[in-house]
Amino acid sequence: MVSATALPAQAVNVKASITVDNSYALYYGTGSSATNFVGNDFNWPTTEVYNFNLPSSNYLYVVTVSDISGAQGFLGQFENLDTGYKFYSNDPQWQVTATGHRDATLPNYGAPYTGTPADIALLTAEILAANGGGNPSNGWVATSAGPFNGSFPWGSRPSIDSTARWVWYSSNGDLDPTTPGFNHDEWLVFRIRIDASPNQPFGPQSVPGPLPVLGAASAWAWSRRLRSRIRSLSS
Repeated sequence: MVSATALPAQAVNVKASITVDNSYALYYGTGSSATNFVGNDFNWPTTEVYNFNLPSSNYLYVVTVSDISGAQGFLGQFENLDTGYKFYSNDPQWQVTATGHRDATLPNYGAPYTGTPADIALLTAEILAANGGGNPSNGWVATSAGPFNGSFPWGSRPSIDSTARWVWYSSNGDLDPTTPGFNHDEWLVFRIRIDASPNQPFGPQSVPGPLPVLGAASAWAWSRRLRSRIRSLSS
């Protein structure tokens, strides 16, 4: 069991049960930036259970990457402990974006997997790029669902209901991108607003991301400047 730092009042208490083939990192933040790191894992046969809280207007962000061998997928169960509302990785309010930045750096293939300022900034840059549509997936798109929990090749993953399905992003039109192993423009970022529902996928009286304020071009330009700054700090 893992606990993140508690937030003051007006926060939603969340229980998240996650596994990803091959690996993932869990964050939360606003519609335009990552703010907090929760945890990561590199072993898909295990299911991690996190209890934490976050503002009701925040998003969960799940960064994922595969080893492009055999299969890939994200499986999760999430519960709002204040209302009892439960949702899964295959619910329609989830969005995904493809960064196209997967490299050969092990174990996370260049994806942000820690709470360091550099990784928070890198994820924020990709959130902004997705908000502006300037990436391989042309922004945030719907996920593609594969098998239910309990199906081949993963079998039954503990702490997640059998109604949950493995999901991924499809870069080539494959209706089930979880098999075979393939690089669907990884690394990927999945997100969902914590107060979203199937009828209100972006939360009550809300809009996705910063586009109404910044405009797509401004969001994309800002993400490019931020990525350039990250590269200069790393060199």
